[in-house]
Amino acid sequence: MIENDSNVSDGITEEVELIEPKLHKSRHSNWRYASLSSFQVIATLVGSAQGIYLYFYYFNVLGLDNDLIFLALTIFTIYDAINDPIIGFLVDRNFKWTRKWGRRFPWLVIGTVPWILSLYLIFSAPDVDASVNPWPVFWWLIGSMVVYDTFLTLVSVNIGALIPDVFREESERQKYTGFWVAFDIIALGLGTMVPPLLLKANDRESFAFMAAVIMCMCLVAAVFFLPGTKEDKVVIDRYFEGKYEKMGIFKGWIEVFKLKSFIAFFVALTCFIMATSIMMTMGPFINNFLLRMNPGDEIFIFASFLSGTILSLPFWIKYLKKTQNAKKALVMGGFGLVITFIPLTFYVGLTDLLIYYFFCGIAMGSMWAFFYSIIGNAVIDDFVATTKKNQKGILLGVLAVTSRLVATLDEGIITLVQNYTGFPAGVENYAALEAEVIANGGDMGLVLNGIRFLMGVVPAIIIFIGTFVFWKLYPLTPEKVEENKRILRELNF
Repeated sequence: MIENDSNVSDGITEEVELIEPKLHKSRHSNWRYASLSSFQVIATLVGSAQGIYLYFYYFNVLGLDNDLIFLALTIFTIYDAINDPIIGFLVDRNFKWTRKWGRRFPWLVIGTVPWILSLYLIFSAPDVDASVNPWPVFWWLIGSMVVYDTFLTLVSVNIGALIPDVFREESERQKYTGFWVAFDIIALGLGTMVPPLLLKANDRESFAFMAAVIMCMCLVAAVFFLPGTKEDKVVIDRYFEGKYEKMGIFKGWIEVFKLKSFIAFFVALTCFIMATSIMMTMGPFINNFLLRMNPGDEIFIFASFLSGTILSLPFWIKYLKKTQNAKKALVMGGFGLVITFIPLTFYVGLTDLLIYYFFCGIAMGSMWAFFYSIIGNAVIDDFVATTKKNQKGILLGVLAVTSRLVATLDEGIITLVQNYTGFPAGVENYAALEAEVIANGGDMGLVLNGIRFLMGVVPAIIIFIGTFVFWKLYPLTPEKVEENKRILRELNF
């Protein structure tokens, strides 16, 4: 379940310009660009550890029944659906401290450290036998995820709204993109490689150790990130310019869901994160039960996938510049991802599996190159230009629900498949799985095929749905994007 709140709120560039931007000397130092870009490292490290290993930890290590995991995340999603839009609305205004400290900086300081610390909370559940008494672990899962999500939303909404306010000129945003891509590559490497390297066994202590080390790494990164989020006087003054009537929270929600570009983006992003999340969640299952390698050896799978993604980024960026159409590029990458997902189910050995993951990573590069940093910001601009209200937080708050909605939907799909195939809770390796399945009169072939379909065919179907909806509904042509920019300039937004 790759969190990916990190993902839209991190979007910082707009639709690539069809013409060269006017030369503009930025008042921001290179350090500021790098500091703000470093958010990717924190978001990806925390999100990857939580996303890849949460289900395996609670289901296989702690023995919590997958139906209860699904119920816990459903309860959590209901809370999230209420919490995220409200936070987005509340932080999108001036307070007494705004003139001195800025609108976004105080919330980022308040939210970043607790969000990072909550990762350890998730992986330090009570030491009880969940197969005998599941409720302490069940409520721990809900409580820790509520803490995690509340502070994640506080951070993601504010950083997502801050970037366009700080970097207003297109030349600044394109320069920031260069820094962002560099840090994103580093973040992807750390996020997929560090967690499995820290796991030496499938037990409570190993997962708690992994979370503690990642937590410390992110706290160090936060020391570099947070100073760059402090708004200067120029940005703060803009918060007080103009006398624009604010939308109420319910009116804002209605306007968000009336926006065709948002609906297309929301559906496509949900499907993209869900498919990626299921595939990545299956990493430990593939390693432990199909390949039967040592705990943490799923790093080889992730390394192959990541290599394809990184190597493909220059191609996708060049393709976008040539076509000058982000929608076309994203649709091409989405359908390419569908084609490359399917062979994962039918692999024969480790070698061909790694090759399939590499090509899957190549197709995935389109999503990383365009979805967050380009399509996402174009949708935000469309919302502001359409409503004539500079309340980005409302849309970002609603969009923050996406990753938590995915956390429920993908767990529901995994639970459905594993219940049908008879995959038992509390088994940490192949020998334990085989013994439990045979003892219960189950079919090992059916159990293992369930993992195979979850790693390939199922994500392919989900991506196809998201890409098809995006292709048919997304309305932002390059001309419309330019028109929205003109409206924002006229409104001094």
